[in-house]
Amino acid sequence: MGNVFPTSGEVARSADGAGADVFGKVETHGIEAIPAEDRHGSPRELAFLWAGAFVNYASLFTASLLTTYYGLGVWDGLVATTAGTVAAAVILGLLSNTGPRSGLPQIVFTRRIFGVRGSYLGAGLTLFLAVGWFAVDCVIAAQAGAQLFGGGHRSITFVLVLLIAAISVAVAVFGHQTIKVLETYGAVAFAALSLAVFLFLAPQFHWTAGPVVGGSDYAGAFVLGFMTCFALVASWYPFASDYSRYLPSTSPTRTVALWPVVGIAVPMVLLGLFGLLLPTIDSKLAAGQGVLAVISAHAPAWVTVPFFLFIVVGEIWANYLDVYTAGLVTLAMGIRLQRWQTALGCGLLGTALATYAVLVTDFHVAYEDFLILTYLWAPAWAAVVLLSFFVFEGRGRPALALVAWLAGTAASLAFVNYANLFGNVVQQTSFFNQGLVSALHGADVSGLVSVGVAAAVYWTGRSLSRA
Repeated sequence: MGNVFPTSGEVARSADGAGADVFGKVETHGIEAIPAEDRHGSPRELAFLWAGAFVNYASLFTASLLTTYYGLGVWDGLVATTAGTVAAAVILGLLSNTGPRSGLPQIVFTRRIFGVRGSYLGAGLTLFLAVGWFAVDCVIAAQAGAQLFGGGHRSITFVLVLLIAAISVAVAVFGHQTIKVLETYGAVAFAALSLAVFLFLAPQFHWTAGPVVGGSDYAGAFVLGFMTCFALVASWYPFASDYSRYLPSTSPTRTVALWPVVGIAVPMVLLGLFGLLLPTIDSKLAAGQGVLAVISAHAPAWVTVPFFLFIVVGEIWANYLDVYTAGLVTLAMGIRLQRWQTALGCGLLGTALATYAVLVTDFHVAYEDFLILTYLWAPAWAAVVLLSFFVFEGRGRPALALVAWLAGTAASLAFVNYANLFGNVVQQTSFFNQGLVSALHGADVSGLVSVGVAAAVYWTGRSLSRA
């Protein structure tokens, strides 16, 4: 397979066509198409970049929800985690092909599908995703650091949020090549340490722990677990070509689609198994304080200290992508600033949101809510983009595309488990779709419905227009 890491030439080149994208220097390109002379790299690098986004505590924590709160067992939980992750990652891999083909960031590419004005809606929603994920990652990293210095005290967490946010923004300002190199090596280092902690705790795991729900409720819990992991990946859809647009236009479609799937699925499955097993050590502690507390209580300091430090670093790696894309979509919305300036502004907004999450809200509940909410619009949007790109050769029908996207999103609203999302805030409230969700035993299939409806509307409309 050759060398999968960036070579010294790739990192430092400045005279052979990649001078606009150099490690340690501020990237000069904004949202314009990357010219052929600045294209470089190979599709396999996407595996390490996306692995860097998923080799972190967020992946472990997301999978832990399936055993801690949903009632699934270890191995059926792993099946749900794997299936949801792979299904969503395939879509992201396919979206990545728009980068090499056009040289454009994902949202800018969609101007040819939804129209310039129509793309502003996607840009605004993507900005919400990027800033929201920046806040989530900052809080996760700060909580891990607080476990080291004060047992998770809020005041310490608050100070660490500010520090972590500052570091994240500083690196993201530099741009694509700096992000790619740090994501690549960081993913390998964090994976190695996670494996060491896993092996130490392995004797304490209850490997055969089964589900605690049965019958139709079990089916509902399985689907909810599937869709939670699907949502984690789907929230990255509008980011896809932002990190593939520097690849040569001749990059093979299959490999551009394959390597992101590998980079996402492998860490999610491995860290997912870790997250599913951790609550089996101490289920009450996991439900009350989270799986970080389980690690603190059941592993010695010489294991937990480096692990928590790498959780902090891992979330910073993920934040590079959040801030970078936030800067791009802000430019796509017509704000006339340089990319690094918009990245800085979006980072500051994310810091404010993270501060709110630390000082005011219950983060564990807010995180689950955020995951579900992020995929209400993204799957329908992705369905329309992929059909336009692969089936209708990129020729857009903006009005029809918007109708299909909005129809898919609107249809999905009837299938959202609102009680699961907002029951902690609005208690003893009967939501309009309570009967439907009860019939599905709590399963939230809104993401699947949105894909199906959007694809059907768009396909039908395009087919009729050609008849």
